[in-house]
Amino acid sequence: MADYGRSQEAQAYRKWYKTARWRRRRADHLAESPLCVMCLKVGILNDGSKKLDGSPQPHKRRRFLVCDHIQPHRGDEYLFYFGDVQTLCPDHHDIVKQREEQRGYSSQVDESGWPVDPNHPANR
Repeated sequence: MADYGRSQEAQAYRKWYKTARWRRRRADHLAESPLCVMCLKVGILNDGSKKLDGSPQPHKRRRFLVCDHIQPHRGDEYLFYFGDVQTLCPDHHDIVKQREEQRGYSSQVDESGWPVDPNHPANR
């Protein structure tokens, strides 16, 4: 399995994604919550067949849903298996969520254009 430049720690926990325990948890969660929660917040019903803007996902390999750890587990086995999860489309997971984790805050704004995340620098 390629490591794609991942740290030693990340390489160690990547194997958890292949366990029957995780696959069962993922399948159960996606059966209960089969739509991207971030798309739902903006009125888009996305079962994995759309991009984050609601347009059709043209890439067959990106037509799926992600069972995302709301709080990054960072190798914590308890959080990995028992932490809260949410359903995301690949675009929200790979673009929006990753950016938020790197920055430490969300760039989502309310109707007036003001950031809604209390951790956003404008709200400090």
